[in-house]
Amino acid sequence: MNKPGMISAPLRFAIILIGAAIALNYIDRGAVSVAAPLIKDEFGLSNERYGVIVSSFYWTYVPALALAGWLADKMSVRLLMALGVATWAIATIFMGFVGTGVAGGVTGLLLLRLLMGVGEGVAFPCGSKLIARVPEGARGLANVSLSGGLALGPLIGTLAGGAMMQLWGWREMFIIFGCATLLWLVPWWLARRGIEEGEGRQDSAPQDAAPLADVLRQPAFWAVTLLHLSGTFALYFIVGWLPLWLVKVRGFSIIDMSLLTSVFYIAQIIGGTVGAWVIDRAIRRGANGSQWRRGMLFGSVGTAVIGLLLLPDVQGWPLLVTLIAVTGFGYGPVPNLLFVIGQTMAGPASAGRWVGLQTSLGNLSGVIGPVMTGIIVDAAGYRPAFLVTAAIVGLGTLVFGLAVPRIAPVDWGIKPRAG
Repeated sequence: MNKPGMISAPLRFAIILIGAAIALNYIDRGAVSVAAPLIKDEFGLSNERYGVIVSSFYWTYVPALALAGWLADKMSVRLLMALGVATWAIATIFMGFVGTGVAGGVTGLLLLRLLMGVGEGVAFPCGSKLIARVPEGARGLANVSLSGGLALGPLIGTLAGGAMMQLWGWREMFIIFGCATLLWLVPWWLARRGIEEGEGRQDSAPQDAAPLADVLRQPAFWAVTLLHLSGTFALYFIVGWLPLWLVKVRGFSIIDMSLLTSVFYIAQIIGGTVGAWVIDRAIRRGANGSQWRRGMLFGSVGTAVIGLLLLPDVQGWPLLVTLIAVTGFGYGPVPNLLFVIGQTMAGPASAGRWVGLQTSLGNLSGVIGPVMTGIIVDAAGYRPAFLVTAAIVGLGTLVFGLAVPRIAPVDWGIKPRAG
């Protein structure tokens, strides 16, 4: 590091590339949601069956996150990321051939979503491994590469995907997105210096990672994981069901749906960046990082919950756009805080396995959520689905607040190795 609170140029470049990979990650996985109105009609899918296809991605993504988190503490992050990105890019390209004889219909969709989940599991653990060594007063903005990519991906996917489908079709959209992801491998392979700095290979007295059993024995780990599960449940509801609700219930066209959905992601990026900047600035001025992060978390979730409760009943497009923007802005700091909290409590040596396991278990909401939402929508409509989502994210945050009164590094009792 150059100065306290500053990040070296090579590490900054590696972190930016991680953010770009996560954006591509969410472009590729979210393309199914963008194409949902067309895919559902072409294959004759019910809401529940569509929910199963969305959910299938997480059947492999969840265990892949835990495995990648363990591997990130053991092997080269550079190689691990490259293998994962290549895997999900190829799966995305082949999504464009589903139902054409190369891959068969619904079965092809399911199998390729499973393969995509395996590849995409590497991104967040590898990113957290690098960012955990960023100084405390810069860690929030560094994590915008993760949370910003998480919002930027659906934004680009929604706008560009909607335009591509309008011009060519949904299959061509998948092929283009997959090829764009493969191109990312070139700059990543050239970023060796920054990646090795983030891995701590230049440390004179590196510390061993905490045993996985010790991580699992931490009550705080389970509280953070519950927070992650409830927070991602809300995001996956927006990613998976907001486009469909806008088209099927509100009657918007594909292009209008793309524009309206993009409002949420733009507001999410702005909210996440502003929240991270405010917290980092306060910490550099001597403020208590734990208090500021907890306060930001409660305020953000409260705003997002109010938005989710009001959205299904709002009338008129100006008010609809405003409420979508408020909900996105409120939700914006939440993904950032999920990773900052995990990295801070785990410490640099154990961040890979902690955050990998945290995101793995937290992403069970991706397994459960789409199917559960599909069942609710088929049985009672969209309004109860919005209400259930609001209740889940609110309850998870409340439990975390009671269980973790202070966000601080865990003392693992492990001494640094001699240089």
